[in-house]
Order: sequence, then structure tokens, then C-alpha cells
Amino acid sequence: MKRRRIAVIGAGASGLCSAKYLIQAGHEVTVYEAGSYVGGLWKFSNDNGASIAYRSLHINSEKRNTQFHDFPFAPEVQDFPSHHDMYEYLHAYAAHFKVLENTKFGSRVASVQPNDEDGARVWRVRLEDGSEAEFDAVVVAPGHQSVPSFPAFARDFTGEMIHANSYREPSPYQGKRVLVVGSGNSGCDIASDICMLSERTVMVARSPELIVPKLFLGRPVTQITGLFDRPWLPSGAPQLARNLITRMVHGRMEQWGFKTPPRGIRTHPTSNALLINHIAYRRIEVVNGITSVQGNLVHFADGSSAEFDAMVCATGYELTLPFLEGVVKVADRGIDLYKQVVEPRWAGLYFVGFSNAAGSSNLRMFELQARLVSQIESGLGQLPSQTDMELDIQDRRDYISRHYPGGPRYTMEIEASEYTETMTSEIDAAAKRLGKSQRISPSSDSGQKPLGQKIPA
Repeated sequence: MKRRRIAVIGAGASGLCSAKYLIQAGHEVTVYEAGSYVGGLWKFSNDNGASIAYRSLHINSEKRNTQFHDFPFAPEVQDFPSHHDMYEYLHAYAAHFKVLENTKFGSRVASVQPNDEDGARVWRVRLEDGSEAEFDAVVVAPGHQSVPSFPAFARDFTGEMIHANSYREPSPYQGKRVLVVGSGNSGCDIASDICMLSERTVMVARSPELIVPKLFLGRPVTQITGLFDRPWLPSGAPQLARNLITRMVHGRMEQWGFKTPPRGIRTHPTSNALLINHIAYRRIEVVNGITSVQGNLVHFADGSSAEFDAMVCATGYELTLPFLEGVVKVADRGIDLYKQVVEPRWAGLYFVGFSNAAGSSNLRMFELQARLVSQIESGLGQLPSQTDMELDIQDRRDYISRHYPGGPRYTMEIEASEYTETMTSEIDAAAKRLGKSQRISPSSDSGQKPLGQKIPA
């Protein structure tokens, strides 16, 4: 195997995982991190400007369903780790697998451009300080939750307004009338925080939602739904189990002011242990949409209106990759990627972490993506043709439009059990493609055996 020079952009969970696999494969890896810490969004007030952690933040998947397959959480860590637990875990992971010593902190990437001179492609990485280096491949892993997206009506609100990425604690909202726009995980957490101190808290749920409990029969729900993630069961079995548990614990979403997702339409599940109780105790009110905003006065879709002192927009994030301008196109908060990893037009350019998993931890999905990158870069697998990859991307677009509500929120959505099966099959298929091409062209034999180990889901 030829040792490759590979740059990894970002030292969050996806970047650390990518670097770990590439280092283990024997490559020369440089991780560029804009801030002073690893951990990305999990480092509270990270100086790279990308942290969205608030003081009460805990992960939604329990630790055994979250941890990387070969690096467990310490036994004393709680079932649903806090942002501090996650940072400590990722720092320990980076130290254990020698990623820290390969990381350049305070190194913000300004541009990544291909250079095809002399008949061989290299990637030129330039930092904001003007320094440059060339690499055989680049893994883009800066995360996708740092540039806030605001609804159009937000500009008309004259009270205090922030995006959820700036929220840290509820104390500034003591005694105020607060509107939380958005009913995803962050919106539910923030509303549950604020309602204990505010005069009034109203949540705007613009889309159908499934508010999944965190515990059922004394066990984390993800432990139970994981029991249905078996090869002999239909791929949708974990989702069905999740829906049934939610109905048993919370009843119909309509009784709490939400809309139940239509049959056959998937949504990203929101997991919260407190929200439904706060609604039942009338600490939080739920409305289904905003028609207009005039100063502090907000008009709702049901014809009612009310004045608010503050608005928190938990309305998602835009995807921007300014250092790849002119190389890749971003549209609808996503990029067209084969298996959410490979841009078909650019050999040696990979993306890890550009997915949003339902039903499991994103960390487990990052492992699958990082394994594919390492396999290809180590000469142990071969990707399909550009045409076949583009056809697969179109199939995914069609799948998303059939199974999920419209809008950019679901551009990067994956169902964990299905994606695990897809990526495991792709890793096997990549090895077989290589074997077939080597039989046709014996001189291209790398002398390495294809990867065959499967990562537990």
C-alpha cells in the first residue's frame, strides 16, 4: 500500500473518526482545526465559533448506542451523556488513537483546490494565515451546524431575537414572554429550559413531529428499538417500534398541539424527557405556524395573535463551505454525494459527517463513512464509475422526496439501520470491484487483501 498524504478538515467527531481510521491504515494525516480544542459542537463555548452546546444539553441516544464501536464510554458516565461528557469522551478518543498529535490547532482553512499539473492530482490546502500544503486527498469534516438559518418573518420582529446556536442558559428570559420557533430537538430543549423562568413560553411547530420519550419500561428507548434492528426483520421495524412506544407513552401528538406525521411519511424523531409534561402543566403552549410579524406582535395560523419580548429561532442551519467555492455546489442545505461521502466528479475529495441519522447515533454512521474513505485511499476498494454514482445519487433524491416532507431539513436525512446495511454492502462491493478489476489487469494488484470486518450497528 502506498502511504498517502491526507488532510482532514475539522476536529469534531466526524473529523476525529476519519483521522483515526486513516492513521491506523498507515497514512500521513494532518487534521486542521480552526479552534483550540477537539470535539466540535460538543465543546461548550468552543473558540472555533462552531459550538451550539447549551448548559442543559444532553445527547438523545444513550451512551451504548452512541459510542464508537472500539472505544466505550467510561462506566461512570450517565446513560445520556452531557455535552461535557461528550467533549471528554472525544478528547480521550483523539488522544488514544494518536489523532491529537496529528492535529494543527488554530488552523482555519481558507481554500481547498485541485491541482492537476504533471498528470497527477493533488489537493492544495491554504490556511487563512497564507500557508499552503499539498495532499493526495482531503476529507471535509467541519460539521454542518454552524451557520444559522432564520425564517423570513424574523426580520420583522423588534424584540430580542437569537438563533438557537447562540442560546446558552435560561436566565436572560426570567419573567419574559418568549416565542420558540421550531420543534426539533434544540427547540424542545430550549423551550423546556425557558418555561421554568419565563412569564409565558409558546412553541411554534411548523412541521409534523413525533416527540419520542427517552425512557420506556425503565430503559432508554434506543435500547428497545435496537432490539428490532435485525437482518431477519423488515428494515422499518425499528421505526415502527419507535412509533408504537411513543403512542403508548404520549398518545396522539394532536392532544399536545402537534401534528402526527402522515402514514408513510418519515420525520426525524425528536426525543425529549420533559416537553410533554411541561405542555400538560401549561408551562408551554404549542401553535402550528406564523402568518406574519409586526414588531412585537406575532400572528399565528389559527387566527390568534400575541405579543412577545423575545424570540428564539431553532430553525436549522445553512450549509456553507466557502473554502470549496467553485469546486462543489451546495443546494437545499446539502451536497450531492455518493453514499453521503463521495463527490463523483472529484477523486480524492471526501465528506464525512454530512448526514443526519434517525434511530441511532451519528457517531456510528461516521465510522461507516470513515471506513469507506480509508478503504478507497488504502487501495483496498474501488468506487463505481462516475455515471453509476450519479445515478445512485438521483435514486436517493427520489427516495427522500417520496418518504420525507418537502424542504431542505431532510436533504441529509438517513435512517440508521438502513444506512448501516447500505454502507456495509458498499464496503463489501468496493472490495469486489477492486478484485474484479485486478483480475482484468493483474499489474494493478496492490498486494493487499480487501477489508471484510463489519462494524456493529
